[in-house]
Amino acid sequence: MQKGRWLRFAALVLAVAAWPVAVASRAAIGDQAGSVVLSVELPDQPTAGARLFVQKNCVKCHSLGQPSPVGPDLGRMLFSGTMLDLAGAFWNHAPVMREKMRDMKIQPPTISSGEMADLAAFLTAYRYYLTEIGKPGNATAGARVFAVKGCVRCHDESSTNWFKVGPGLQRYRGRFSSIFLAQAMWNHGPEMARAMRASGVPWPQFSGQEMNDLLAYLQADSVGTNRERVYFEPGSPRRGRDLFASKQCRTCHSIAGIGGHGGPDLARPQELVRSVSEIAGLMWNHSQAMIAEFQRRGIPRVTFSGPEMADIIAYLYFLNYATVRGTPAHGKEIFDRNCGVCHSIGGGARVGPDLAALPGLDEPFAVLSAMWNHAAGMEQQMRARAQTWPRFAPGDSADLVAYLLAERAKHPTH
Repeated sequence: MQKGRWLRFAALVLAVAAWPVAVASRAAIGDQAGSVVLSVELPDQPTAGARLFVQKNCVKCHSLGQPSPVGPDLGRMLFSGTMLDLAGAFWNHAPVMREKMRDMKIQPPTISSGEMADLAAFLTAYRYYLTEIGKPGNATAGARVFAVKGCVRCHDESSTNWFKVGPGLQRYRGRFSSIFLAQAMWNHGPEMARAMRASGVPWPQFSGQEMNDLLAYLQADSVGTNRERVYFEPGSPRRGRDLFASKQCRTCHSIAGIGGHGGPDLARPQELVRSVSEIAGLMWNHSQAMIAEFQRRGIPRVTFSGPEMADIIAYLYFLNYATVRGTPAHGKEIFDRNCGVCHSIGGGARVGPDLAALPGLDEPFAVLSAMWNHAAGMEQQMRARAQTWPRFAPGDSADLVAYLLAERAKHPTH
């Protein structure tokens, strides 16, 4: 149980970070021709990125949800693309950031591969909590949703009205998180479906902000409510992955082509990069079809308890940011155009080191952190050679990493 604004923010911060990355699966072919899947390891206790944001002095220039005097407010920005795209944005802005650090007499931080992954995960994960920090639901609009969708026919504000089919909602008002309420709706779906059929009420579908607004309405305080609020922990993607298997979700759903069929592949980029309430709305919209499929396949009805809904939703969200595909052929073009003047891969040292000989460059964020840590020296060389600072467009960092990993596999000298 948590009270107060600070603790709610603390819970948010602790939700969204550590993400160690594994070696690319070079044999796994993605949706794009010639692409490979860059695999990631999901976090268990995602807290490191929040601490690093302070420890690495990011807070000296950037804020999280407050006006920032130097750099942009990163708590209000919605990052598109994958986590590697955000790491590529670090590179794009490295000269400007380092210049500002010199002006402010801040030592540019050295960032390890794990730390780069943690920071990227922390910043991209803000969209997961959009309903909490950037796009809160409208309780007034939610009251209209409550009426229009037919909820009012079975539920009311009172906890003692025996004329309604469903329970009164007074006990929920102002107390529970959106995930708790979404979990309660899911668990009681079959009972609600039977009551709706008996009353001639169609199964409601939620679109846009409707679920967000409905949950805001259900969360709104009633006059005189003084009970302690109850919040869920934000969810563990790694626990969610294990639940996805134990609840037999993969019987019907595949992840990047691996798993069952009948339901959609859930590792489609941006498909589930949504707020908590939007993902809960999608699950609700398809719950009747899923229940029917459970029955057809003889699978027990899936319910969630404790933090399980939070873990599942966290897994589905982070899975898509972590499903990164790179195209080595395009990565070679990027390397030849921007890196090949100073570096080779297996051809010996030039101005810069041979990238096949450097130890540790065996996963995506190791490559990107090495680039960040050596950006000052690279900038000096580029200025001396009148070269412009190379910038990554969306997808470029993944393509470059895919090429480097593939080439290093051909030159096992490291």
